[in-house]
Amino acid sequence: MSTSVGDTRGSPNRNRARSVRVLVDTSSLLALSRSGDQYHQSAVRLARRHLGSGGRFVGTTLILSELYSHLLYLRGARDAREVVTRLLNDPVHEWLGVPEDLVREALAGWLSRFADQDFSLVDAVSFEVMRREKVSHAFAFDRHFEVAGFQLLR
Repeated sequence: MSTSVGDTRGSPNRNRARSVRVLVDTSSLLALSRSGDQYHQSAVRLARRHLGSGGRFVGTTLILSELYSHLLYLRGARDAREVVTRLLNDPVHEWLGVPEDLVREALAGWLSRFADQDFSLVDAVSFEVMRREKVSHAFAFDRHFEVAGFQLLR
């Protein structure tokens, strides 16, 4: 990634104990990883501000998978592997596995309820994780989060 959201790794641990968790979406990770992305500057600013205040990011393995697929196409296997490995090892990120019951609840609770929307399955799983984990904000450039009732990191 050209700019890692883990740049504040040296933040005091006391900030992490009372940190605010924000869901990190593929759209923000892509924006951070590509200096030419239309949201790159905004993503860097938002990530630095959130992490600088002691915040943390939570995401799912589906988000990592989606990011890897995009980067594989855009930058090749080696870069995609390196980015995902860095994210997995970065202590400001918490990555949650996605069990079958979570996918089922995302299908029933989000995709069915918002049938008029074109939410992806990854979006719906993210919404369900946010509901379960009581996370109100997403670091995303995807308005679907707002449609689903969540707030975007600003």
